[in-house]
Amino acid sequence: MSQMYCGAVRILFVLTATAFVPGLSQVVDQATIDYMASNLDVRFNVISNIEGGDETFAAEIILTNKGGQPIVRGDWAIHFCHIRLIQPDRLVDVKSVNVGNPEILRVTHIDGCLYKLEPLSTFSGLTTDIPTNIPLNSSHWFVSKTDVMPNWFVASNNTVPRIIISTAGESLDFVGPFDTEAKWKRYEKDLYNPFTAEARYERNGATDLKGPGLMVVPTPVEMDLQMNKTMMLTKDWVVMADAGLEKDANFLSRKLGLRIVSNPPSSRVIRLVLAAVSFNTGTDPGNNNESYTLRVDTAAKKITITSPTGLGILHGVQTLPCLRNENGDYMETTIKDAPRYGYRGMHVDVSRNFQGKEEIMQLLNIMAMYKLNRLHLHLTDDEGWRLQIPGLEELTTVGANRCIPRGNDQCILPQLGSGPSISTPGSGFYTVEDYQEILTHAEDRHIEVIPELDMPGHAYAAIVAMKARYTNLTAANHANASAFLLEDFNDPSKYHTAQWFVDNAINPCIESTYTFVDHVVSEMVKMHQNIQPLKIFHMGGDEVAKGAWVNSTKCKEMRVRLGLNDSDDLMRYFVNRVAAITKSYNLNMAAWEDGFLDSNEVPYNVNSFGINNVYANAWQNIWEWGVANRAYKLANAGYKVIMSQATHLYFDHPYEPDPEERGYYWATRFTDTMKTFGFMPDDLYANVETKRSGESYTKEQLCEKPENCEKLNMKDNVVGIQGHLWSETSRTRDQFQYMVYPRLIALAERAWHKAAWESEPDKEKRNQMRQEDWAKFANSLGYRELQRLDNMSVAYRIPPPGARVEDGKLLAGSAFPGLKVQYSTDQGNTWCDYTDSKEMPSGTLQLVTRSADMKRTSRKVEIQVPVTSATSQMSHSLPLVLTIVFIQQFVMARR
Repeated sequence: MSQMYCGAVRILFVLTATAFVPGLSQVVDQATIDYMASNLDVRFNVISNIEGGDETFAAEIILTNKGGQPIVRGDWAIHFCHIRLIQPDRLVDVKSVNVGNPEILRVTHIDGCLYKLEPLSTFSGLTTDIPTNIPLNSSHWFVSKTDVMPNWFVASNNTVPRIIISTAGESLDFVGPFDTEAKWKRYEKDLYNPFTAEARYERNGATDLKGPGLMVVPTPVEMDLQMNKTMMLTKDWVVMADAGLEKDANFLSRKLGLRIVSNPPSSRVIRLVLAAVSFNTGTDPGNNNESYTLRVDTAAKKITITSPTGLGILHGVQTLPCLRNENGDYMETTIKDAPRYGYRGMHVDVSRNFQGKEEIMQLLNIMAMYKLNRLHLHLTDDEGWRLQIPGLEELTTVGANRCIPRGNDQCILPQLGSGPSISTPGSGFYTVEDYQEILTHAEDRHIEVIPELDMPGHAYAAIVAMKARYTNLTAANHANASAFLLEDFNDPSKYHTAQWFVDNAINPCIESTYTFVDHVVSEMVKMHQNIQPLKIFHMGGDEVAKGAWVNSTKCKEMRVRLGLNDSDDLMRYFVNRVAAITKSYNLNMAAWEDGFLDSNEVPYNVNSFGINNVYANAWQNIWEWGVANRAYKLANAGYKVIMSQATHLYFDHPYEPDPEERGYYWATRFTDTMKTFGFMPDDLYANVETKRSGESYTKEQLCEKPENCEKLNMKDNVVGIQGHLWSETSRTRDQFQYMVYPRLIALAERAWHKAAWESEPDKEKRNQMRQEDWAKFANSLGYRELQRLDNMSVAYRIPPPGARVEDGKLLAGSAFPGLKVQYSTDQGNTWCDYTDSKEMPSGTLQLVTRSADMKRTSRKVEIQVPVTSATSQMSHSLPLVLTIVFIQQFVMARR
């Protein structure tokens, strides 16, 4: 669900060679490892993704010894994360292959993305600047800088592993440029190129309205705003709330710094009232338990927020700050509002790379601000178990830590560039207290937390942790050492997952598996109790690799005993057993779509689970694969479907098809904020525009095969929409926020508000209406919403500017009008504000977009401005202007 690929990759390793006698070896001690880590310069360059057709790409790794001592053969190994399968024609069946021409290294696939390179007896050593080329094959392609993971490290027996300094950190400076089509395209038919400044200018297209296009985001159902009537909210205002709204009154009181009173004055009061809300005929979107009215009465100096629930009251509270003008005064307003969907969610993967509770609580603040009400926390995966479970301490003492074990260390293997030692973001977890603090924060904002423990696939961390528990208890002669084992030791089944794990599927044929599931569900129920009672257990259920369990002795025995035929039956058995456990705790159950489908794409009988509501995240919709119909299949089969389509709602994908943009791109080459804004969840197949390659593709083409376009008969079973961040390439706080924001705001708009253009059947007219609506939304981001994020210290993505030269004049702008564009004529040493009335100097200009608070910039882009008579005169005067500026700055500095 987080990545899917097809194809293959070729890599070229380039090493510096020496004239040493082949076979020369040395004893490797800590000094040797430290020397290699400090002096080994690593460079990774993609050569071509196209040269081998759709199946291979060529790259090179250049290792250069920058020190004064030779590096010779020994028992050292270079470990690195490579997200493709090296030598797929050979490493599928064996663990190691020799590489080079002549063969001088052995490459070994350890597990997941972790590989190691070791010298053979033919390795003649490394000195300075004598490269040796070693070609390799790998599956898939590399077209993005972040396909390469940092923090390669060197290790040997009985030494402390060290990160190779040239690969350390987040700069990825050791990765070469993607500066040709052969490097930035995945295959011959890949139509995507990095956006030029001109292409981006054309795509941006939003008219600058000189102010927010929408007063409130997400858009209310009904709003009457009188901008000429205003009032100031001073500190002598008070808050009064009906019984049952104490929590919401406290929230508002803290937000505005106002006192709460029990007897309201005649004016200068904000009233929170529990009462029903009625809508005009034809405008009621349903979901009335979240409906609210908000009345700002400037004459009476009163504000009244009314709703039948505290959740609706909070929506009104969150709307209130949007009703201020540029002077901070509140405008006369009447709003009636309710959401289109009851489920408006954000999914966050904290397993691949861990984010602490502070970042999750910041996310909750922003979700509440934009009226999202479900936080789907992906707490476990192959790369880490992130929640403390009392009674099974190994899940976090082992499963939450990534390292190369030394001595008595127990941990899971390094993945995704986490390095050899226990440190964040590769390692980390929430204690029970941390998790309950998150729950309290969410409950105060009426956001339901849905914890996911992914199983039976994506469970490498849990399997390793429970094996460590078994090993420790067996050594202590404990009678119940095997009580929570998740694997059959007599299972020689061979498989590779989408992320190249070979041992990540919990065995469904041993009773200890279900003892484990019952225990962790029981402990989660306890954690939620008295804070936010657990309603839904999400079991994951996705991407179980073909080949898992086929040779398990326990599964062979169980198939005979229960009359089961194949792995399909085993998966169905597992899901039913987990459903029974879920039911025993009076919980609803959820899973990713493939957790509820057999190999023939037929949904399991939802009634067999005996659970009130079973939720399915419909995620896989690569259009040309014909599987987008899963969403409607599941809804028609009685599942409650959450629209989670990867092409529009996976925020781990890049914002642009540019090698400098972070993220995986398995479902679509890019997803920007406009694409998420334009998603039509009520008409899934209307979203078809391109194939994954960028080739044009239409709903009509998709539906040429009627089975590709199953009709939605049970519309009420599509209950919501959710955005997703898978965190493979998001290791830091800033990277996390860059990927989430501002796409989350577009998600919130579509989750809350159904736009008129969504119901327009004529595609050309619909696109025109959508573009007009986008212009309003984009102006709201640029002129107001991004400033709100700046005020919360959120490192949202700033879109690079678009620009073109027309009739000798530079035209430039941001995707979000209101953000300033600046230019530089001196390679970024000085920056000037761009205005369309200003004559630009000729030559190469660098352009950036500034954040709303002017403190950060986008990526730089370049454009050539031709020479005109005006620019020629300006260029002659430019040195004098720069000299004057320099003198002024010098004088100011002296003062």
